Amino acid sequence: MALDVVMYHAAHDRIADRLAALDLPMRVLPLGDDGTCRVDGAAVPLAEVAAEAVWLSLEIAQSGMFDDCMKAVAASDTVKWLQTFNAGLDHPGYRDVAAKGIRIGASNAQAVAIAEYTLAQVLDVFQPLAEQRAAQAAGEWKLLRFREINTTTWAVVGYGSIGQEVGKRAQAFGARVLGVRRAATPSPHADRVVAMDDVQSVLGEADVILLSCPHTSETDRLVDADFLAACKDGVVVVNVARGGVIDDAAMLAALDSGKVATAILDVFDPEPLPAGDPYWGHPQVRVTGHCSFAGNGTLARGDDLFLANLPRYIASEALVNEVDLDVYLATLR
Repeated sequence: MALDVVMYHAAHDRIADRLAALDLPMRVLPLGDDGTCRVDGAAVPLAEVAAEAVWLSLEIAQSGMFDDCMKAVAASDTVKWLQTFNAGLDHPGYRDVAAKGIRIGASNAQAVAIAEYTLAQVLDVFQPLAEQRAAQAAGEWKLLRFREINTTTWAVVGYGSIGQEVGKRAQAFGARVLGVRRAATPSPHADRVVAMDDVQSVLGEADVILLSCPHTSETDRLVDADFLAACKDGVVVVNVARGGVIDDAAMLAALDSGKVATAILDVFDPEPLPAGDPYWGHPQVRVTGHCSFAGNGTLARGDDLFLANLPRYIASEALVNEVDLDVYLATLR
């Protein structure tokens, strides 16, 4: 029996030849911009489509249909697998999907892009790039010293696919990497790994702290006054997780006191960051508009992930980056 799969029409057009080459027992139900799927030549509202699998590719985030898609999947009596573009599952719709036992394949497609964003931003803090350009424009031959990543220590809070890609790159520069994750099990590209409960034990060692953890009941406002007090003076903090991981009042106080030398923030609560928010004009803050994922290879890696998981699902095998539904739901309580 063929597997019915809903996917965005542009995503289907992009991978149609690769799908055909897989020669799998499946039928694609393309999702149009009007929120309907083509089923046997008819336009059927997504909420009425009896599909077994749904692929929410990256385009869905920009289509304006994401919330409707999540509601349709959560309400469905037929969907058994949701492949998503999201790495973090803090959207409330995922709770409803997981509670129904629908298998979820999270995305690691953005990990490379976020890792490159992180290294670029930290290098821009350590290197006097603006002064170098200004000196060139002024025709001034000037010695400008800079800080090396080599021999620095990085604490990566949330050592999953994103954290490991950052760890790999930081180690290549000669940095020491301390991973923080749910369990203190050895992980690739980390010199040491500690459990989340022990996060404060590594903060005083870190020159750079990267937040790449899920936003759950355990990590909500994790970066509070106590967290920041445990940090080394002059630390650089990078947040590519979710805005809710940081207590903003505590962070601003730490920036004003110099405890945090620079905060590189790509995510906020709420988003977009409101006009007039103190982060916008703070001299020690680098604000970007939730774009750390936006590398030119992210879309293609998302395609690769779906195409890798499709035959795995049909064969009843474990999915790449499959969410442990019991663990995920437990973090929400």
